[in-house]
Amino acid sequence: MLCICISILFFGNKILGMILILLLLIRIFSLKEIKVCLFCIILSIFFCLLCFNEYNKDTYSDANTNNFNFLVYPDEIKFKDNTYSGVFTDTYSNQKYLLYGNISADYLGNMKKSFYMNVQGEVSDINEPTNINEFDAKEYYQSNNVYRIIYIKKLVKINLLNKSDLFSFLHDFRKQLLCYGDSLPKPLNLYFNSLFLGEMNDSFSEELSGVKTLGLIHLFSVSGLHVFYIVSVLTMILIHLRISRERYLIFLIIILPIFFIIAGASIGLLRSIISVEIGLIFGLFKNKMGSLDIWSITIIINLFLEPQMLLQFGCQLSYLLSFSLIYTNEFSTIKQTIFMNLISLPVIIYKLFEWHFLTMLANFIVIPIFSIFIMPIITITAILYPLFPFLGTFTAMFLQLFDNIINFIGSLPGNITFGKPNIFICLILFFITLLLVSNYSNKKLFLLISIYLLSYLSIHFPFYGEVTTFDVGQGDSFLIREPFNKSINMIDTGGKIRFNQSNKVKYQAPRISINYLKSIGINHVDNLVLTHQDADHTGDVPSILKNLKVKRIFVGIGTNNNQNFMKKILPNIRDTKIYFIKNDMRIPNFPFYIYHPFNPGLGTNEDSVVLSTQQGGLKFLFMGDLGQEGEKDIIKRYPNIKADVLKLGHHGSKNSSSDEFLQYINPKISIISAGKKNRYNHPNKEVLDKLKKYNLSYFNTQDSGMISYKYSIFGTYWSKALKGE
Repeated sequence: MLCICISILFFGNKILGMILILLLLIRIFSLKEIKVCLFCIILSIFFCLLCFNEYNKDTYSDANTNNFNFLVYPDEIKFKDNTYSGVFTDTYSNQKYLLYGNISADYLGNMKKSFYMNVQGEVSDINEPTNINEFDAKEYYQSNNVYRIIYIKKLVKINLLNKSDLFSFLHDFRKQLLCYGDSLPKPLNLYFNSLFLGEMNDSFSEELSGVKTLGLIHLFSVSGLHVFYIVSVLTMILIHLRISRERYLIFLIIILPIFFIIAGASIGLLRSIISVEIGLIFGLFKNKMGSLDIWSITIIINLFLEPQMLLQFGCQLSYLLSFSLIYTNEFSTIKQTIFMNLISLPVIIYKLFEWHFLTMLANFIVIPIFSIFIMPIITITAILYPLFPFLGTFTAMFLQLFDNIINFIGSLPGNITFGKPNIFICLILFFITLLLVSNYSNKKLFLLISIYLLSYLSIHFPFYGEVTTFDVGQGDSFLIREPFNKSINMIDTGGKIRFNQSNKVKYQAPRISINYLKSIGINHVDNLVLTHQDADHTGDVPSILKNLKVKRIFVGIGTNNNQNFMKKILPNIRDTKIYFIKNDMRIPNFPFYIYHPFNPGLGTNEDSVVLSTQQGGLKFLFMGDLGQEGEKDIIKRYPNIKADVLKLGHHGSKNSSSDEFLQYINPKISIISAGKKNRYNHPNKEVLDKLKKYNLSYFNTQDSGMISYKYSIFGTYWSKALKGE
């Protein structure tokens, strides 16, 4: 436990780490056991030195060069559209890099053997998240000792390995199995690759959406259940072959590390393999060790191998669930399922912000079905499929029925968007749950429910309101939320302009705006305003409509005649009403004043919806992509128009923000929403010079990331996601 706290201190929340270490030291020294104290001190010193070295090590000393030689295992290359990516080791520096390249997927996809790849590329740091509560790719890769990314400019040479070692042989074999898995009928292929090879692609998320909603993803991530299944099957076979106990234990000890590589070498799998290996080794010498002791030794070994592993949510959940299983071992199956879910709940809502009410029931029913039916059926079918293809068809039909049931249950009401509680609240909830499980009482249950309820209410009915500019790259997306969530409004959704169209569209809203909304307890939008048709403003509309309940959509008058634009909206609408708006329209429960458009249009830049809102003592004016001609028309029709905060039109383009308009509006602050290194060079230097000329301060999402203005009865303040900029 002390090693966990030290890891948190170095690589996680430092305040939390210090508090936990202090509490643990008090507990350890209160035992007055000299041997225990000495052991903890020595172990802690060694682990502190390891963490200090990991935290301060001089990485990427050869990062000046643009020439690299990577050892590439074919099963570790990820393909998407016409690009490939993966984490590979440079043989020159022995350092890991995240690689991205644009070579044809067919070219590398045909590689079945390990090879050396000599490349030239551009090296850069992995970007930190630019929006609050966005997935932290930098932290994730850092926990795997990957600190930099290389964008490959030129593939110089590929050489197959002259002589394969055990690792390359196993990776080559895994690639063959992945190819075989892909040849199986759908969804059997998804099950085989995920359950036995640890491979999940985009199709998995699309086909099995209910799995994530119901919290069943752990069944498809190769871990304890799968290792137990493999060990049980092999043990049964070896016993039937009359192999002695000592010999089959030795065989299992040898085979499990091989299975670790073939099954994808995930952190959760590493935990399971180490745990089982410890049990097998002690069993070989006819000694027995307690489950909690094995769990403790496993996490110590794991931390010494990967000190930053606890940064990963999958690792946290894996250890927490295994601990819960041990902690509730004496309970009935029903009680164990309930308490395991309760113990893991604080971590789940802290990381995912939501939880489905049917998760407990789904786990209770589905886990036995998986163990008894699904895994054996998939194993038998995968082995016999080349001889009896009809078995694959039959199994695929059965699995499709199972998928449909899971997806249907996942779509039922009961998904609770809790929001992200404070980390210290989560810690309190965790320890109270442990106390409740160890010694149940109504007082503890009441206390636990009360803290959950108070935390939920504080997230869902906040005292403050906000106007937030999301960093969606080259695009616009804004949240206007009033105190106590009285009104939740969005202007535009962001989206990527796709110059090379592909069949599948990957939306960025789920990891940016939707993720943020769910983290503050929001699962609906009262009013969604789409300023005009451009993809960088409305491209993510389908994703917003799918993931959030949108009550009303507002678009410029005449946009209904733009069929291509309406196709984005209509197929995804459920109970949402659409309004076509023009200037001076008064709409109930709509906290905006509309200045533009004046006449019907097709949703072009010059038809942009322009509106203002009064929030926290400031007047905000949102210009869409309106150009200078439109700006002139507005100040001509509304000579008294003013604003404290101006969202510059068209991302700071020189075609917007005329001298006359800036002087007329005279904002205290301007906001520019533009992507880094965008092809249009927004914001334009002329516009920035104008802002400087008129002493107008501004925020730019390129430098500041997500920008928020928050206000309450206690005061107001501005914040930005990128603090160091």
